[in-house]
Amino acid sequence: MSFVPVLWNRTSQRQNDSDDMFSFLDEWSPLSWGFGRPMMAMQRRRRPENSLADRKWTYSVKIGDFNAEHVKVKVDDGKVIIHAKYTDGNDEWGDTVERTRTVQIPENVDAEKIHSFMKSDGTMMLEAPYRLSEEKQLQVVPQEGRALVSSDSHSNLMTFSVDNYRPEEVKVTCKDGMLTAQGERQRSEDGHEIRESFFRQMTVPRSVDGKNIQCFRDDKGNLTIRAPMAEDVEMEQAKK
Repeated sequence: MSFVPVLWNRTSQRQNDSDDMFSFLDEWSPLSWGFGRPMMAMQRRRRPENSLADRKWTYSVKIGDFNAEHVKVKVDDGKVIIHAKYTDGNDEWGDTVERTRTVQIPENVDAEKIHSFMKSDGTMMLEAPYRLSEEKQLQVVPQEGRALVSSDSHSNLMTFSVDNYRPEEVKVTCKDGMLTAQGERQRSEDGHEIRESFFRQMTVPRSVDGKNIQCFRDDKGNLTIRAPMAEDVEMEQAKK
């Protein structure tokens, strides 16, 4: 278990960095509260699709008139525990406001590098980089039978012709949610050496199972890269 220091009033945070993994609307459950104290609520944010290497995991919560000295943040057993407590009054009589939020850290987030800060508008922010993985090269398999089409169970991520390229000249890789297909070949024509190449790249959608991407090449030289659709249960877990 480790405690995370809470910094105050970091104003340079980019608003579009927030991860929509926690984009549901929720409220804090008060343990005890005094008059005039606002409830805390999650902020709904949308993150643009891009590679894990280009973005970070963020979590934000509006905590009203709590100051940084009222909030403690700790990391314990794969979770971030946010505890805010404020007492208005004296030792004989006073009102206490206390809130607790437990956040599950996604598996691909570096929990040892989580930090927190408070913004001037009363928003608590958590940030951490994603753990980057090794590049995985995908095998291109000869396609037999009917043409591959998108369906309720599978989605075609890329489809294009590589008819002029031999199988060994085509390379498909996936790293940190970024899918890359590229090829390069050389040929001679009228005594000249000609070099040809192609490059395709896209972010793997969250709606598909990125761990089971497949590559097929049919007898006409069309390359199809596809993946099974993610199960509903996995999609719901990703939002929590």
